[in-house]
Amino acid sequence: MKRGVLQAAIAVLAAGMLSACALSEDKVPVEYVVNTGVAPVPGAQMVSLTVTGADRRTQYTDRISTKKNGYGMEMARIVATNDVVEVVRGGVERELRAQGYAIGPGGLTVIVELQNFYNNFRSGLVQGSAVADVAVAIKVRNAAGALVYSQLYDATNSIDVMMASGTNAKASLERALTLTTQKILEDKALQAALLANKPEVPTSGRGGARS
Repeated sequence: MKRGVLQAAIAVLAAGMLSACALSEDKVPVEYVVNTGVAPVPGAQMVSLTVTGADRRTQYTDRISTKKNGYGMEMARIVATNDVVEVVRGGVERELRAQGYAIGPGGLTVIVELQNFYNNFRSGLVQGSAVADVAVAIKVRNAAGALVYSQLYDATNSIDVMMASGTNAKASLERALTLTTQKILEDKALQAALLANKPEVPTSGRGGARS
């Protein structure tokens, strides 16, 4: 067989293998990767937080990404084997605990609203990229239910890939989630809102004048 014919046959075979791969659904577990070197917040131990989660996604609620073939056409779904809302909620709770906040009832409620959690594969000349977008809204309510703070945090992460696979989507999304929670940790206004609700320490003293 001539070299040119052999190369063409290999190319056709490779394209067929990629197409077959793109037609099969991938299922991957999404894990939370913690931020390193989180510093305790002075006074945080006096603030009790209950951290809850809510799904506020308006699209792609049934998947975390979509495979694409060599022409950029969307193919099979990539889905998470676990609850991504709980992964995000648990990640935020873990980071707040690392900052020193007491996790438990009786204080503020931190509502973690997942707005977006999706990876989009993009094609390139030689290789493609896995571009993950994560958006999380944080709402803080006091014991009476009044809203004391609200903010949206989002981050994008991109990695170079050779295949639109579940493994690559997972890696990019997990990094984007860590970058998102890093922004939450660095939000001084959020810290101020949480610390403003810590209980006041009563001062001791005796009234009246000495004789």
